Amino acid sequence: MKIMADSIPTEAEGVKVLLGEPVHRDFFYLYQGNIIYSEGGAQTIYVMDHAFWGRILFLNGTLQFTTRDEFIYHEALVHIPVQITKPKGIKKVLICGGGDFGAARELLRYRDIEKVIIADIDPKVPEIVRKYFPELVPPQDPRLDLLITDAFKFVQNLAEKGEKDFDLVIIDSTDPDIPSGEFVLELSHSLFSPEFHQLLREIAPNGLIVQQAATPFTMKNVLDWTFKTFVQVYGKGEVFCYRADIPSFGGDNAYVLRCPQPDPWSPKREEPAGVKYYTHHVHRASFALPKFWSEVIG
Repeated sequence: MKIMADSIPTEAEGVKVLLGEPVHRDFFYLYQGNIIYSEGGAQTIYVMDHAFWGRILFLNGTLQFTTRDEFIYHEALVHIPVQITKPKGIKKVLICGGGDFGAARELLRYRDIEKVIIADIDPKVPEIVRKYFPELVPPQDPRLDLLITDAFKFVQNLAEKGEKDFDLVIIDSTDPDIPSGEFVLELSHSLFSPEFHQLLREIAPNGLIVQQAATPFTMKNVLDWTFKTFVQVYGKGEVFCYRADIPSFGGDNAYVLRCPQPDPWSPKREEPAGVKYYTHHVHRASFALPKFWSEVIG
């Protein structure tokens, strides 16, 4: 056997790395791929080309979505609350976070929705998504406004002005910190607070409010915190939980829903065109929760 070997050839754009995402104590998801974009700043951002997942967006070292299965997360986040209402029941929507455009893309499938506002704090996320994840970006639509702003402060300003006309608020953010001390990393942290939800109740007094609440199997405390916040602010009778199995997340993702209307598990519109996950059968099944989730939501 010869001792020396040629260097490996240049295979693709970027730097090939082995990236470990911490999931729990001594538990990592491991990805081998090419990092084609990286940047620090308000959030540390990586874009990876991956043989199986397609392209992956990481924020602060945590996978946010992949091109292979992002449609599941975004369709569950949007179509279940929208389908709870009859046509023309939702006219104005606020997305807190959501700078990747995925939630907006799904909302704009409904022609009766008149205005969609994205309030995202990081200007880099929309810029990077436009370049590296164009399939998430909806066609240009005059109904969509993208605002680079702190969603907490934006909602606070709306409440101070007395605005009360939002029919749906979607909190589409990174997972919050569960800090062991004073250190807080995630920009989304304040969006899980009772103070923020009190403000949402002011701007959407009769509206639906949905918030992604992480994967309870490994992040029980995020669902626990989110669900208790909703019950505290909106009352137990208006709070529901549903789920969607998202392979790249490692299992079921939880969504917590404030719904002042009865029977949220019954869709009241025609199924949207062009989707790959949502159906009326999936809608109903999404509210069937594993028994062990009762450790959190009773």
